[in-house]
Amino acid sequence: MAAPASRRRGSSWGRSWPLLFVAILALHSLAIYLFTRGFLLTRTELDLHSHRDDRTGVSPGCSSWPQPAVDHLVIVVLDALRFDFVAPSTFFEEKQPWMDKLQVLQKLAADEKNSARIFKALADPPTTSLQRLKALTTGGLPTFIDVGNSFGAPAIVEDNIMHQLVKNGKRVVMMGDDTWTQLYPEHFNKSFPYPSFNVKDLDTVDNGVIEHLLPSLHENDWDVLIAHFLGVDHAGHIFGVDSAPMIQKLEQYNQILEDVINTLKSLSTPGGPHENTLLLVMGDHGQTLNGDHGGGTAEEVETSLFAWSPKTPPDAVLSVLGENSCNFDLHGKEVCVSTMQQLDFAVTVSALLGIPFPFGSIGRVNPELYALSAGTWDNQRTGINACTPQDDLEAWKMRYAEALCVNSWQVV
Repeated sequence: MAAPASRRRGSSWGRSWPLLFVAILALHSLAIYLFTRGFLLTRTELDLHSHRDDRTGVSPGCSSWPQPAVDHLVIVVLDALRFDFVAPSTFFEEKQPWMDKLQVLQKLAADEKNSARIFKALADPPTTSLQRLKALTTGGLPTFIDVGNSFGAPAIVEDNIMHQLVKNGKRVVMMGDDTWTQLYPEHFNKSFPYPSFNVKDLDTVDNGVIEHLLPSLHENDWDVLIAHFLGVDHAGHIFGVDSAPMIQKLEQYNQILEDVINTLKSLSTPGGPHENTLLLVMGDHGQTLNGDHGGGTAEEVETSLFAWSPKTPPDAVLSVLGENSCNFDLHGKEVCVSTMQQLDFAVTVSALLGIPFPFGSIGRVNPELYALSAGTWDNQRTGINACTPQDDLEAWKMRYAEALCVNSWQVV
């Protein structure tokens, strides 16, 4: 007698389910493999370093590293600085409560076009602070798998601008986020680190920076000063961007930056200690409206960089800066905004300070940020033959071409 149909179907299913299980397991294994090979990329960190006596041999004009164009560099890092925290609200479709709080930067960008500029700085994910600092100083591209080092980060061993500063006799002072001393434990002449992982604390790190920042500007024991504020980042994590604590922090930063700029101006007279200083106010990454960051959304990767030189370059600088994106601010004054890759930060700063470019950097010397330093227009400082008649722009283009020539050799 024939077996019932249900028994035959059950027997067939009993034989096929192991094959189905194996197929699903293989499919999941393949998916995990592709994910780890694609998303969780790894990179080889070279232990090679650039040296002052390296000679490119490309051409007589770029056979050695560029000469320094800046005597002092002040870097103020405002952690999680969104682009719309700095650019005027007129650049956006809708005005938000957190916009137009950093008025001192907008005013300089409008009134001193030759020496002040707002940049939209584009970061590469992951947009976590440690990975961004690593990228800013090495000129490389950290990967998502590096995020695991955000807690108890090891010291950076690959070539970076901090190593080059120390190797070439530059004195560095740091204050603020203690991530810097984790990454560079032996690179600072003086450091004032404060713990960074208590996101509920909006003020301890910032108050520590405020305590040391202005007095340090009057001292002559540094060539590069780094001040890393954390309040905006922590306010975003706890309260979000559209919150009273966020607005209060931005207004506090505006007052601090105004004091910094006034101090630099007062000390930038001919022969003064900051006659040829460059100020950079920048974010390491952006943040979403909820205060999150780490991924690659526009809100997270679009941060700001503001550059200002107390010593004004000649009018020819405007032809280098161009008019990438210009609009009128709330006071009817024109403000222009440029765009740059954060990847270019390390090599551009190196060119301005006259130190070798980090060996593994893949960025290029950004022409607009490079041009904002009055020192790049100084024919005596640049070593250009004064007997050869050249206008300012022609002489500057020659200097920039030499820096770019060395940059191209270094990347290749």
